[in-house]
Amino acid sequence: MSVTLAQAITNAIAAEHAAEKFYLRLASGCADEKGRRILADIAAQERGHAVALESLAANLVAGKLPERADVLIRGIETAPAGSDAEGLGLAEALEIAMEAENSAILYYDALATTSTGETASFFERMGKEEEGHAAAIRGLLAKAGAGQL
Repeated sequence: MSVTLAQAITNAIAAEHAAEKFYLRLASGCADEKGRRILADIAAQERGHAVALESLAANLVAGKLPERADVLIRGIETAPAGSDAEGLGLAEALEIAMEAENSAILYYDALATTSTGETASFFERMGKEEEGHAAAIRGLLAKAGAGQL
């Protein structure tokens, strides 16, 4: 699979927007107030990543970005279990968030290994960002398990 840097950035921007929607939907279904706040914060981080990627695009890509992301992005908003998020407790919501971050890591890692040059480096950086999210959620899960949230 060969993806141009412009298409890679378009895909990543769409993925971050989809992740924001996913976390907002997860937050709205969480029965725990702290969980709702945490998930809304993660959604805001995803929105911030999309904005940062849009700025990055201006520096890395000459000309206009493709108007649409590839079809690979379509499942992010609802994966995993995002469409059935009603009445979740904090730990359950964080487990779903962790699963989503792990999926994002795999997605970006797969694109990095099947791309070359600047595009591969771009996807590697995106994977590292998602690894940071996963580590933060693991920390929250540990705190929740210890009754510290």
